[in-house]
Amino acid sequence: MIFKGRIRRKIIKKKNIIYLFIIISLLSGCALLPKKYKVAPDKPHEAPTVYNFKSTPKDDAKLFQMMGLDYFSQKDLAQAQNFLTKAVKLDPKLYLSWYCLGLLNIDNPGGYSYLVKAQETKPDFAPPYYWMAYYHCRLKENKKAISLFRKYIELAKGNPKEEERLKAANEVLRELLSGKEGEALEMILKPARKQ
Repeated sequence: MIFKGRIRRKIIKKKNIIYLFIIISLLSGCALLPKKYKVAPDKPHEAPTVYNFKSTPKDDAKLFQMMGLDYFSQKDLAQAQNFLTKAVKLDPKLYLSWYCLGLLNIDNPGGYSYLVKAQETKPDFAPPYYWMAYYHCRLKENKKAISLFRKYIELAKGNPKEEERLKAANEVLRELLSGKEGEALEMILKPARKQ
């Protein structure tokens, strides 16, 4: 029994020595860093590679897009416009930024061009087609609106997130094809008539 106790103590001592060795190794590794890297720099953009802080324009663009979308959801439209514009300047392939910029400026040609860029960047993304058709409806360019509504319906079918907008698009398309202005088309044209 005494023999077992001594072995147990030796094992415990060896474990403690191993733990102590690991802790000393870790601490000594920190002491080997050059003196100028022990404190974070005042300017984060000048961070040394030791901190693994390498920002690329695309990373910044994604961050700006995220911030812009957040402001957009909070209805702070000026800040959303600001951050989304910065995002697309850094990475023109961010189709959601183009799309939201299009929505923010839907009543002018600049907004339409943003929607076109969203559609060019990601052709299978349905919502820009709906809003481009909406824009053409407001300008009474029915032929263009009809083709865009058809494209939207083709892409949005089966997408549960687009269910309500899909119903509206089908109704407006039906009215455009019949040549009779109904309730759905009137809803699109109503804001334009107030001006």
